[in-house]
Amino acid sequence: MRDRGVETRYARALMLAAREAGELDGVAESFVGVVAALGQNPALVAFLEGPQVAHDEKTALVRKLFTGRVEATLLHFLLLLIDKNRVQHVAEIQREFAAMVEESQGLSRATVVTAVPLPEDLERDLTARLEKLTGRRLVLTKTVDPAVLGGVRVTMGDRVIDGTVRTNLDKLRAQLFRTNVR
Repeated sequence: MRDRGVETRYARALMLAAREAGELDGVAESFVGVVAALGQNPALVAFLEGPQVAHDEKTALVRKLFTGRVEATLLHFLLLLIDKNRVQHVAEIQREFAAMVEESQGLSRATVVTAVPLPEDLERDLTARLEKLTGRRLVLTKTVDPAVLGGVRVTMGDRVIDGTVRTNLDKLRAQLFRTNVR
């Protein structure tokens, strides 16, 4: 099992440094771009993670690629990851960092699954109701899954509100099987 402590510690350190520098939003946005760029370039990741590559070569390349393109706080953070041999954790650190930023801004994420695309008016109504329920602003991720047949399933963290037709049919089926019919 993977130790999530590394990601949390580094994300928290970046959060504090970015906030202190007044660059929190910029660092959050830039960090997404850095992770996307790394994801699109496996050779770069292999170079940065490779033990056969000299430390100075790695830092020189990161400086060349990102100086002037990302905030100084993020650049120093990336160099720290190289120094501490933690580059392999960068994507997980970024996800943890993004979650911390959202939390600090009073945002939560929710995933909404429906059988058909949700019309805008229903999406606004659902968002308003969920925000009232949670007391937080929400960022919705919408997914269409015809297997749910109808209704909606909302997942917020470890909380699931399932009002789908599929789940109700499954519950009804289970209840019928438990019932002793003669």
